Amino acid sequence: MGPADHSHPLRVVLMSSNGTGMGHLTRLLAYARHLEGLDVRFLSLSTAVPVVGRMGHRFEYLPSRGSTGLRAAAWRRLFLDRLVEYLRRTQPDVVVFDGTHPYAGMDIAREVVPGASWVWSRRAMWRPGRNVDQLDKESWFDLVLEPGDLSQSRDRGATVARAARRVTPVTLLDRGDLQDRDLARHELGLPADGPLALVSLGAGNINDTSGDLGSVVSALSGLGVGACVTQAEIAEQAGTQLDVHHVQDFPISRRFAAFDMAVSATGYNSFHENLRLGLPTLFVPNTHTNLDDQETRLAHAVDSGWALGARDLTRTSATDLLGTLLERGPDMARRAQEADPGNGAPAAADAIRDLLSSTTSGAVA
Repeated sequence: MGPADHSHPLRVVLMSSNGTGMGHLTRLLAYARHLEGLDVRFLSLSTAVPVVGRMGHRFEYLPSRGSTGLRAAAWRRLFLDRLVEYLRRTQPDVVVFDGTHPYAGMDIAREVVPGASWVWSRRAMWRPGRNVDQLDKESWFDLVLEPGDLSQSRDRGATVARAARRVTPVTLLDRGDLQDRDLARHELGLPADGPLALVSLGAGNINDTSGDLGSVVSALSGLGVGACVTQAEIAEQAGTQLDVHHVQDFPISRRFAAFDMAVSATGYNSFHENLRLGLPTLFVPNTHTNLDDQETRLAHAVDSGWALGARDLTRTSATDLLGTLLERGPDMARRAQEADPGNGAPAAADAIRDLLSSTTSGAVA
């Protein structure tokens, strides 16, 4: 088969792994915002991919192994068949894969359907010694693109010494995209007055006060701060026992002005959104991640005076930390914003355009 057909506008396929949240899709959406004039499409293994359609992008869903229940060998055949069919039908000029484990079969699909350049968008901050075998797959790609991390000076993972096109930390939105406080609260159906905290710690039983989430909500209630949790089932469990509001929105970051503080996990997107956009935060790292070194990411932020952190929370420790955040949080948030090197999404989009320019004869819009 010959080179890609360029009778259509230059086409970029943004491909995400399944992941455990919105991280991969959010990063690709950030790139898409700065790829104006190109035909941008999404191919994702994430069940959350319909959010891409709600934001105006064309998308297709390719079920992950976990979603199909197939044995590994059978799913790999399905994945390869579906990917090859998709590439033949859409004829992309560039494929950008965001994930830490490129799937077996991507290399074969590239050979079977030539004509596109391939990019591996790979965040760093890996746990030391983990995932090293995946680095051999760099040869499958024409470019390795690394979204930066505000804590990258402490990165000891396997990607540190590898060649990559590195950009500053990537977030979907910038400060100028945020709604003001009154509008944000109105849009979320929240009280117009009084302090509120955004609580996003993952699944758990909000009535179990021995857990992080229950401890946080109880502590906020004692401090007179309304808790806005991001899980519908958790909010329903709480009933009227605690001052809890359920918030469901994407991207929730555009409503950050509605909140006086946040209690958040320390994954890439939450960490960089909260710090870049000025939301005072108590971060609680997920210490059970296979690869993402959230503890190290958090340690740098705490030492830099950008945020507070805790590995485990009780009602007492949460009350102390959140009381401190009420008092010192705005100063910490300002300090974090002063250290912000800017959003890396435009530079990432430029890298994709550069690859298009070097591998196609068409004019890039």
